[in-house]
Amino acid sequence: MQKKYRGLDHGVFPIMMHAFPEADIPIVPVSVNPFLPAREQIAIGEALQGLDKEGILVIGSGFLSHNFNEFDRDKDAPIKPWVLEFRDWIVEKVIARDIESLSRYEDLAPHAKLAVPRAEHFVPLLIALGSSTPDGEISVLFDTIEHGSGTTLSLQF
Repeated sequence: MQKKYRGLDHGVFPIMMHAFPEADIPIVPVSVNPFLPAREQIAIGEALQGLDKEGILVIGSGFLSHNFNEFDRDKDAPIKPWVLEFRDWIVEKVIARDIESLSRYEDLAPHAKLAVPRAEHFVPLLIALGSSTPDGEISVLFDTIEHGSGTTLSLQF
């Protein structure tokens, strides 16, 4: 009998490799539907509220801005100004828990269509935000931009 093993998806493995290098916790990877409207993504997260009280950690992973056409081959390439404008707007709205604006990020955020041409890397942020305690603190854990336009922002809710 041949055993088939499928490792963790690239959206799970890099985060868990750093957060839990011993791989000593159970992990349940969940796919997202990037075609749902932003407000529905947040509602999915809201359905997960309270899991933290049961010892369950919700992690949403993906690049905040993820446009391969704008990536530079050089990891340390100069940062494109539009990335900063988009990132700053998103961080401001997330920290303020401005669900209304985030639900309309495609229309309201500067350079949204350039930063997020496809939503699969962005919507995990909305789900994670929705899952968080509504009056809980939000902090930036890690914030770099690689390849000129890839935003590796990490937030804790």
